[in-house]
Amino acid sequence: MISSTTLILIFLTLWIILNFYYYRREDEKGLKTYYGIFGILRTSWGLKIIDKIGKYRFWQRIGFLLIPISVIVSILTFYTFINSTVGLFTGSIPKESSKPIILLFGDVIPWIPGIIALILGITLHELAHGIVARSFNLKIKSTGLILFLGIPLGAFVEIGEEFKNVSKKIRGAIASAGPMVNIMIFLLVLLITPYISNITTSITITKVFEDFPASGILKEGDIIYSINGKRITSLSDFREIVKEIGPEESITITVIRENQMKTFKLTTSPEGKIGILVEPPKSLVFIMETLFWTGMLNLLLGFFNLLPALPLDGFHIWNALPEIVRDLRANSRITETISKYMEYLINERNLTTMSITIWFVILASIFYSLM
Repeated sequence: MISSTTLILIFLTLWIILNFYYYRREDEKGLKTYYGIFGILRTSWGLKIIDKIGKYRFWQRIGFLLIPISVIVSILTFYTFINSTVGLFTGSIPKESSKPIILLFGDVIPWIPGIIALILGITLHELAHGIVARSFNLKIKSTGLILFLGIPLGAFVEIGEEFKNVSKKIRGAIASAGPMVNIMIFLLVLLITPYISNITTSITITKVFEDFPASGILKEGDIIYSINGKRITSLSDFREIVKEIGPEESITITVIRENQMKTFKLTTSPEGKIGILVEPPKSLVFIMETLFWTGMLNLLLGFFNLLPALPLDGFHIWNALPEIVRDLRANSRITETISKYMEYLINERNLTTMSITIWFVILASIFYSLM
């Protein structure tokens, strides 16, 4: 398996090659660097896919349908954002929770699974924007990557200038597609994960804690064969059997050690613990880590983009709400009146003020977390 150091060296090499290749080229598409470490790589990759998938009109209806759903999720996101901000400054939430995600790589988030998850989430997010935009016959100028020393931080779809001139409702439909795709990826991961845990595989002891019942009895490298006569054939089996074990309970555990089967009896701790860490094979650990971080980072990406602040998607989604209400019933005085009152509260001026406030709070939280 590729190590984090090797992966970083690969990206740095790629960064140097890209800089040499696009040096002094003045093409509209290509690499544009900032401060020597950041870059925007514009390409034509993906345009044919967007044109092919986005030609169907039903994407328009899906986009409009996603606006009210996005607003509901956005309200929950905004409520969570306020609560977490208050908790951060009152000390009930640890400072580390407000650190930018990029600073968590290599420490909390493993490099390779994390980068795969981030690229997948941002790419599908932007692809969804492009597909819905194309269904409204808007021109897609380019697709591309946002890079940091060759490490992909995300992808983007560049929509033509006509995006600014279409109705608020269309802008809201396009904006809602991205974060909703991220949330759907999170839900898909939740459905898939139990099946991965049920894959038939060996479960190996990777650590035995001192001053626990397993200390001096079990060893690192032992493969767990059975507990209390129940065969262990998957990570799910191990978790289910361990749940049934009570405090100070006498158990029988059979392991495979040096190709020999050995059976031991021990009594669990007062907390009902054996005192071991176990792992499936490294390949399965990698798959499970990638799945976990794909779910978590997509959830965070989707929720974050639903905040009602420019340039996030939530701004366009909320701005579209009065127009959506007005168009529920044509020539209806009731919907027209509700729409007017909503537009008095939800308009670009008020949303811009809210944007400034939200970004000020976010930046203040980041600085506070780094102090």
